[in-house]
Amino acid sequence: MDTDDLNVTRFVNRLGLDLFIRTAVALADLFEGDALRGLVFVATAHLNVSHLNRPRVLNPLATEGLFPDSLRRPTSAYAVAKFLGLPRETVRRHILALVQADYCTRASDNGYVVMSDTLRRPEIIRLARFVQKQTMSVVEDLAASGIGPSTSGRPAPDVPPAP
Repeated sequence: MDTDDLNVTRFVNRLGLDLFIRTAVALADLFEGDALRGLVFVATAHLNVSHLNRPRVLNPLATEGLFPDSLRRPTSAYAVAKFLGLPRETVRRHILALVQADYCTRASDNGYVVMSDTLRRPEIIRLARFVQKQTMSVVEDLAASGIGPSTSGRPAPDVPPAP
């Protein structure tokens, strides 16, 4: 790898890790200082609708960016643990705390669901808007540096379009 490629790699990594850290801090703020609990919450919500999401496509089944509860699939603590690469018992404790705090619901089949009403709470919407703003900042920084697609949707100079 030449120096220019390594410079780009490190720049992109710095932007990505900065985004990750800012998001983790925001999750910790929302979940009483516990970023891991926030990560378990986000992963549970993600797994509930992962069967409905396709990369780079807004799904018309979602209203206001949320899928109806009838389309959400319960997920187990084991599935969340496997997804995050964490011990199942650790995830189970966090999910039970989320249930107790009314951020998550236990389904009849021992799975867990983050309901759409939870995702409509003002604090969750603030988090979503914060992450959107931070992500768009990364996209703009990359575009301004000539790396990746521009914010207009057209490729940056010398970047071939995706197939």
